[in-house]
Amino acid sequence: MNWNDLRFFVAVAQEGTLSGAARRLGKDHTTVARRVEALETHLGAHLFDRLATGWKLTDAGESLVPVAGRIEDDVLAFERQARGDETAHGVVRITVPPAAGRLLFAPRLAELLRDQKNLEYEILGSSVIANLSRREADVAVRMVTPDQSGLIARKLTNLRYAVYAAKGYAERVPEKDWEFCADGHNTIGEYQQGWVWETLNRKLPIRVKADDSQTVMAFVSAGHGLGLLPRYMADLDDCLELIADDEFGEVSKPVWLVVHPDMRRSPGVRMVMDALIKATENIPAEYKS
Repeated sequence: MNWNDLRFFVAVAQEGTLSGAARRLGKDHTTVARRVEALETHLGAHLFDRLATGWKLTDAGESLVPVAGRIEDDVLAFERQARGDETAHGVVRITVPPAAGRLLFAPRLAELLRDQKNLEYEILGSSVIANLSRREADVAVRMVTPDQSGLIARKLTNLRYAVYAAKGYAERVPEKDWEFCADGHNTIGEYQQGWVWETLNRKLPIRVKADDSQTVMAFVSAGHGLGLLPRYMADLDDCLELIADDEFGEVSKPVWLVVHPDMRRSPGVRMVMDALIKATENIPAEYKS
């Protein structure tokens, strides 16, 4: 078997289309299709259903994705070590929202540090959007759609949100007295707040506005009102209970990976980007849509 064919299989599995995989790999779509078909022939297994909307994994293909991903990681690591010029040196400045950085991305980034002894991080956890053109950061994870021209952006996932309250709040406080804690830093827009009012069948008074979800969660955990919170944060707080879930992802928020084209050539930056992408793939399904 040609081990390189696994790269094509993994890319199509993750992108869902030949064109997306081709862009990611820098190949034309006929090459991608040919390499995947060669892998299927060698394995004697049908890995994708070819649909008009894209390539959908079969059950056999789905079962092979984790294994292929691990093999791809090992092969790439072997190639980097063999070449020597792919060893990362120096500091990579990463800007990422604090909670997401700590809960979702730090474990995978830590694994990379163990492999690359000459690599260093500077983590910028501010909610302020860093200017990548001015080298305020090398790699950015953003919860808002990038609007600056000249940057390379890749959508990682959508993070799910739900309405939470402190355990016992709904039984202890009459519905007519419920309040709402709002994230006032433009991360909860009119649409999201409208969804909350529609879901709860009422508009709640707001006496607390904070500029980050962690502060909102602290107030809700302390027993003051309800809050619209990311599931990857709130589900881990034993003081909270879910009041209304957004099961269709109507108020989910996108997560983008952004980098300046010039920085993408840096081995360290490329490795960090790969680690962030892998970390996203490992986010539990109930936290993303």
